[in-house]
Amino acid sequence: MAKTKLLTTKRKLRRVTVPLILFITVTNFLYLSLVPADDDCSPASNNPRHPQAAAVDDAALAYIPRRVVDTWSRREYLVLLGVPSTDNDERRTRRNLQRSTCWRFPGVAARANDFTGAMLVLYVLGRHPSHGHDYSAALLEEAAQWHDVVALPMHEGRVSPEKKKKKEKIGRWWCNWY
Repeated sequence: MAKTKLLTTKRKLRRVTVPLILFITVTNFLYLSLVPADDDCSPASNNPRHPQAAAVDDAALAYIPRRVVDTWSRREYLVLLGVPSTDNDERRTRRNLQRSTCWRFPGVAARANDFTGAMLVLYVLGRHPSHGHDYSAALLEEAAQWHDVVALPMHEGRVSPEKKKKKEKIGRWWCNWY
């Protein structure tokens, strides 16, 4: 009786271990056979070696002096915070308030401390329709003063801060998510 119980235990163990060993072998083989793609195989927008990528970088950093970009590349920042913003007076006031209050802490890299710190804060802007998809003179002056405005070479969509959400009564309480 004990011998048959021992055989069934061995069979159960074999039933589990054989597929497990096979699975481990196949996954190791697949892991070792896959070769990561080179940067040259990636699409142009994600490839830093592509000539178009350099042109996009130059256009985005057009309003930041080259010496500031070189300073950024020499330093190792722990956090890079990109704040999306628009080219209008309300957002400009908000950016200036942020620069004069919360970005004054010692760990924040800003122009005032020659971009030394652990966190670099950059404002990312697209071209706004209110200025004919061009940058305003006030934004160009702001970029020259603060050196923290990244101007994307793209047209921004229609932006309206006064958007109202329309609540529609649907009849079921679980459908009114907004």
